Amino acid sequence: MRNNDGHEAHELLLEVKDLKKYFVVGRDFFGRPEKFLKAVDGVSFKIAKGKTLGIVGESGCGKSTMGRSLLRLYDGVQGEMWFKGQDINKLSNREFDKIRPSLQMIFQDPYASLSPRLTVGEIIGESARQHGLVDKAHFHEYVLHIMDMCGLQPHYFERYPHEFSGGQRQRICIARALALKPELVVCDEPVSALDVSIQAQVINMLIDLRQSLGLTYVFISHDLSVVKHISDDVGVMYLGNLVEYGSKEDIFRETLHPYTKALFSAVPVPNPHVKMNRIMLKGDIPSPVNPPKGCKFHTRCDHCMDICREIAPEYREVKPGHFCACHLYNSEEDTKRLIAKDEEEKRLAEEKRLADAQKPLNKFKATVVDKPVGKVKEVVGDTYNKIKEKVKSVVDKKSKDEHKTEPEQKDNGGQE
Repeated sequence: MRNNDGHEAHELLLEVKDLKKYFVVGRDFFGRPEKFLKAVDGVSFKIAKGKTLGIVGESGCGKSTMGRSLLRLYDGVQGEMWFKGQDINKLSNREFDKIRPSLQMIFQDPYASLSPRLTVGEIIGESARQHGLVDKAHFHEYVLHIMDMCGLQPHYFERYPHEFSGGQRQRICIARALALKPELVVCDEPVSALDVSIQAQVINMLIDLRQSLGLTYVFISHDLSVVKHISDDVGVMYLGNLVEYGSKEDIFRETLHPYTKALFSAVPVPNPHVKMNRIMLKGDIPSPVNPPKGCKFHTRCDHCMDICREIAPEYREVKPGHFCACHLYNSEEDTKRLIAKDEEEKRLAEEKRLADAQKPLNKFKATVVDKPVGKVKEVVGDTYNKIKEKVKSVVDKKSKDEHKTEPEQKDNGGQE
């Protein structure tokens, strides 16, 4: 199947629109959230069936949080996640459980993600049995088949995780994910804790499984060489945002965003005669709790302009299939439109602030000032009469007490 441009077209499996995940880090006196850590802040991308999307970026940029959000492992995820034409973010837990086997994850740490109380056979087959993919009679045979695909020996079935090396444990994690026959697998740095030789084995195994089973990967990694080897498309994240996205060839051949250029310049070249043009970023990555105004990268960018400090850039298609969020590629019309849009947003925000400040006064005016004059007089008159009666009762009581004491004083005087 081919599109109008003559290139091979693939069925769209996952489309993410404006994905956000905020964590509450501060509350006010009444316990209401007032400070948030914006781990993922408006990420959008598409993945075709059978393809691999590589996600790269610095530690703390939100890669793993985005991957977990795709599988709804967090509550309170905002945005749209269209999987096979269905927005899974709007499904109830009961409805999502029906398609959960199609979405699986390979976790980063093979030591912490395996239960030490279960054997390898139980770890791999437990979820398949839970979702009814295999009956009791064929359970053992099914698990052995999955283990064989992942390069695990049959006699590993009765062993426990502590008896294996890191590479073997990661193979067990991969087998556990494949046991549910998924269509999309999120690989969260699956080889970062392994030796280089073992990394190559696991990566090649993932490529073979993708081709034989028709899997789709979201591959999260720090290693750009690994991402280049396994990925079809690449997305670069910085402080919760996707700053550049495109095909592997476009990203590595014609890098657009200054952060991506600095990131790629840090990749070592195995040639002592090649001089590296390393781009050194100044400063540290800002806090996602209090990100800088405008472009989040402007505090470390050598190409920073005045507009970068005030207005966040648009994430848009700069070239066919190549997306970037940077003011360097704005036309004059784009810059004017962004400035006008920012001024309009500031005006609306100021109007809202004034309206919120006016609410208490409007409430007082509606309850007291705007009442009919007769009603105000009635309320005031009732209050005055109550006070008058209270004062009168106190005065009367005091005068009675005085009258009682006068005869007693006279009687005492006569006796004297």
